[in-house]
Amino acid sequence: MLLMAKPERTFGLIVGIEKYYESTWNVTGGGPADDALKFAHWLHLHGVPKENIRLCLSALEENHQLIGECGLTVELATEQNISDIVTNFLSPQSGDLLYIFWAGHGSITSERERRLFCADANKQNWQNLDLNSLLVLLGSDKFQIRNHICIIDACANYVLEAKGRPTNLGGKAFLNGQPHKDSQQFVLLATREGEKAKVNSENKTGYFSQAVREAFAEANGNFPPDMKGVTEAVKQRFNSSDKKQLPTYFYSRSWDGDIEKSHFNPFDIPHNIQQSQALKFVGRDEQIEQLRQLLQANDVVAISDVTGQGGVGKTELAIQYSWQYLADYSGGCCWLNPQGTDLGTQLVNFGMIHFSNFNPPEQLDATGKVLYCWKNWQAGKVLLIFDDVKDWKQIQPYLPLKGSRFKVLITTRQNTGLIYTSLPLGKLSAEGALELLTTLLGKDRVEKELEFAKGLCKFVDYVPIGLYQIAAQCREPGRELC
Repeated sequence: MLLMAKPERTFGLIVGIEKYYESTWNVTGGGPADDALKFAHWLHLHGVPKENIRLCLSALEENHQLIGECGLTVELATEQNISDIVTNFLSPQSGDLLYIFWAGHGSITSERERRLFCADANKQNWQNLDLNSLLVLLGSDKFQIRNHICIIDACANYVLEAKGRPTNLGGKAFLNGQPHKDSQQFVLLATREGEKAKVNSENKTGYFSQAVREAFAEANGNFPPDMKGVTEAVKQRFNSSDKKQLPTYFYSRSWDGDIEKSHFNPFDIPHNIQQSQALKFVGRDEQIEQLRQLLQANDVVAISDVTGQGGVGKTELAIQYSWQYLADYSGGCCWLNPQGTDLGTQLVNFGMIHFSNFNPPEQLDATGKVLYCWKNWQAGKVLLIFDDVKDWKQIQPYLPLKGSRFKVLITTRQNTGLIYTSLPLGKLSAEGALELLTTLLGKDRVEKELEFAKGLCKFVDYVPIGLYQIAAQCREPGRELC
């Protein structure tokens, strides 16, 4: 994206939130406030007038000295103030370019929207901005600045009603008008959907924000910098790290309808991934990474059960992997249940629901319809998941050819006689088991009887299903930890 913009005709809305009304949401050690200050300083250093920069901060007490040193007017990072700045200050401005920088908490809703949480958010009122509606407003005739660069350092993990958020999340949705015919918009996001944006608490910065600053520094002083070049530099830094987040962008030019996406929106990828039953997935980060590597090197991988008893989290591991890496499977993720309807029928149904012009001829027999699936499946790499396989012979006729674009993931209790590369899954570590129990019962309750809680974890041999059963009993009214 190459833009011509005069600094004096450039505007900035810079937001950094590390302290929330809901104090349990505070960013430990901070980082977002300093990242926002540094971005505002970068704009001013390149000639953007102070009066064009609106800086909204909510800093932890220990970081207040940063605000005093910045030399810019600092405003409240509340939902009302930020929305007022957008609608009353920025909308009527005549300019070349608007920068929006946001560092703080965010999420994906069950309605498939990115939300950015404001400083006055709490568990009763999740004050937030609807990013999707904001971007539509910027590109409409209700907004006079035609070109926009938005840099969002926020999580995009799934916070659904089951996780404790309100059924109606509310928040600020912006009204918009007719699309501009000469507008450009580049949005660089710290995460793909489903991922968390990591913070380097020691250095008080988001890893993504730091990578963006470094990429800006390499732009040889060009203003504005080429955002595609910036994006590639940022991605390179994350490709060589272990942060388990992947920055992504989309760029649109409304006058000719072009739009680019560096990664698919996972909700646009056909899938029928099972709903997670875990309140929080703990203790298996290493196995997620092992699974990713195994599937890169093999066509078929099985998640097996070392105990042979079940309940170690095989299905949950498959669910979590599928969500975290869905964007890698642009051809779709098809979840298959060998204990349910005929597997061939499940494959055909998936194709007919999700793909256009997918209609196997009726005269084909069962084998022919399966072959039709492989030949007419949507383009791109595909993940097939056979969950809870009890008999290898049952799935053999439904496996795609080796070396194709189809990857197969199997979950099974079998731990002997495996014919595929496997990832053996057993009990959690003692620390992981205690973390899971704490998630299920609450920190205060477990810490009150910490040693006894550790004993309970040991009693069930650190197997997840045992911890869930204990938690279910302990949540009964009037029950103590035991």
